[in-house]
Order: sequence, then structure tokens, then C-alpha cells
Amino acid sequence: MTCFLIDDDQIFQFITDSTLKRINPNISIEKYYDGEQGINSIKERLDTPETLPDIVMLDINMPFMNGWDFLKEYQTINNKIEKTIHIYMLTSSDDPDDIEKAKKISELSGYLIKPVTEVELEVLIRGFPSMEWYQPK
Repeated sequence: MTCFLIDDDQIFQFITDSTLKRINPNISIEKYYDGEQGINSIKERLDTPETLPDIVMLDINMPFMNGWDFLKEYQTINNKIEKTIHIYMLTSSDDPDDIEKAKKISELSGYLIKPVTEVELEVLIRGFPSMEWYQPK
């Protein structure tokens, strides 16, 4: 299983990486600090679907290309992707407008508010379920 962790917060990346590896020691995690790096990596792998991520954990607010821009770009290539990729927005934004905007994007599998718990991460990587869109802590 491969996970792309796209977030500009190095501390969040470190904690999430450690937690995911504790849940599943065989998980492969690739870290990107903005949406542009993440989407470019996906584009480079279109001809080799087995190298594409199973899960993308995406932040909203990042430099260069934010999470919304990543999703717009992803929508333009989605029909070329020969693998199901589950994209979860993991963000500190509990803004109702962001949540409503996210609900309208069919490519998103869920929206979780940081801090994300170990249980939430385990649910994401164990079965790729459709998570509740917003669960107040």
C-alpha cells in the first residue's frame, strides 16, 4: 500500500508518518510539501498504475498549489488513471464553506479535521471506507 501525504507542515508529516507505520509497517509513504509536487508525481506515474498511491492525504492550505488546486488538476487527469485512488482531505479548517465545497467534489473520499486520531488513520488505511464528511471532535 502506498500513501501520498501532501502537507506543508513538517511536524504533521512526521507524526502522521510515524503513526501510519505503527499501524501498518509495510505501508510506503511519500511526502510532498505542496499540491504541485503531489500532482506532478501522479502525472509521472500514469503509465504505471501499480506505482500510483492507494491513498492521498491532502491539506487545503499550502504554498504554490493548495489542496483545492490539486483537486482541480486531479479532475483533469482522473479519466487517465487506471487505479482507484482514495483522496482524503486532512485539514485544520472546520469552516462550513470548505466542508460544503469538499462535499461537492466526487473525487474526495472524506474530510477530516486535524488533529487526526490514530483510530481515524487506521480506519483510512485498513479498508478505505467512505468516512463521515465531518465529525466534530
